Amino acid sequence: MNHKDFSDETLNAFVDGELDAAGRDELFEALGRNRALSHETCELRRLGEMVRHAYDTPPGIDRYRQRTGTRPNRWTQGLAASLLLALGGLLGWAVHQPDTGLHDDSLPLSVMYWDEDKAFQNTDIRKVVAQQGTKRVIVHLNTSSAARFGRALDTAERLLQTYGEEDAEIEIVANASAIRMLRAGYSPYAERVHELQQRYINLTFLACQDAIDHAREIEGGKTEVQLLPDVAVTPSALEHILHRLSEGWVYLNV
Repeated sequence: MNHKDFSDETLNAFVDGELDAAGRDELFEALGRNRALSHETCELRRLGEMVRHAYDTPPGIDRYRQRTGTRPNRWTQGLAASLLLALGGLLGWAVHQPDTGLHDDSLPLSVMYWDEDKAFQNTDIRKVVAQQGTKRVIVHLNTSSAARFGRALDTAERLLQTYGEEDAEIEIVANASAIRMLRAGYSPYAERVHELQQRYINLTFLACQDAIDHAREIEGGKTEVQLLPDVAVTPSALEHILHRLSEGWVYLNV
């Protein structure tokens, strides 16, 4: 199938999450076969994220970022982060595969990592573990969907049950509207988050300070955003993810 068989309207609907299940299945199948279609879809998602970031990011955020002479400039980071979200969004569907148990064979999860040339690569997590030995995974959410957050918790628990005795480390990182899932009084998963925190010392929950500030601004700046107990805060989720990738972690978008 030629990638031109899909109209611009269809591709935009896919990027915006507006296609029905049958349409998504057809496009996912085509993406696996058609490199040009995959590239075009990634570009659409990247541009969409850049536009949303430009409109959604409140002023004054730079005061939370500590600059050093060796860090890339913000534009470079923005491009890398947008590409990360674009690829991650296309990979995230793999989390929806049925759970067949808690052994290594039950984890056919597509993850993304940086290779030695700092180029994005994606593969099955089992191959990364076998080839590189890394069991450090970032599970990223950027939407307040309770269903997706539930899948993120399920995925993190499966990873920990599979690799937990092999020095695995899992970070669940929330930014944008996803911080609602880590917010006291708002999260429908407060009890489960607490249970997982008590059970696994190698599981960390992180909320983005940029997103917290944005939430406060939307609410008039008069309320404090209270997070669930023991949830850590990172100045910028995207910069944190990029830093982890540079350290050899792998990335999974839910």
